[in-house]
Amino acid sequence: MTTDSEHKQDLERAQRAFAGDEQAWRAIYDDTCQSLFNLLAFQVGDRDAAMDLLQETYLTALGKLDRYRGQGPLGAWLRRIALRKALDWRRGLARRLRGNQRLAREADDTAPEAASPRFDSERAAFQAALNRLSAKQRAALILREVEGLDFDAIAAELGCREATVRVHLHRAREGLRRLLSTAETPLFAEELEGWQP
Repeated sequence: MTTDSEHKQDLERAQRAFAGDEQAWRAIYDDTCQSLFNLLAFQVGDRDAAMDLLQETYLTALGKLDRYRGQGPLGAWLRRIALRKALDWRRGLARRLRGNQRLAREADDTAPEAASPRFDSERAAFQAALNRLSAKQRAALILREVEGLDFDAIAAELGCREATVRVHLHRAREGLRRLLSTAETPLFAEELEGWQP
């Protein structure tokens, strides 16, 4: 759990970075880069897109550092920006997919696809199942299971109550269990058994 003094340090570092202090900006980047990238990669399911969104997140943050008030961790403020970027990307992807589906129906492409290794298949199935969850369920699950945040921090991140976070997590876990259990192979069976609904 972060303290008021840590929030004050975050605020001072953000103010220095906004004023052009490259060392302060580098420290912010070094402290948050990996966790933001992991969050974005899980949100969008595409490492290249996640890297692009990470850059967009930092560009947006750099321009808005003067709006950070130090009332919470700087990392949480950056995660909110990253989550908004991921949501915008997913909305754009949905529009692109609708256009691609129309083009695919019009095309007569019957070339067989190359077989992929089992791991790629399982990973794709997991990502597809993750993508079928609502944005709030997916975010709550990632913030809890990947980022290791507690329920209070997730609630602050998502702008909802702790009880709502627990509901999102329960529905996300149950949804993944249901979606993955209907696959041809019992994907991630051991990992899913360890989750408490």
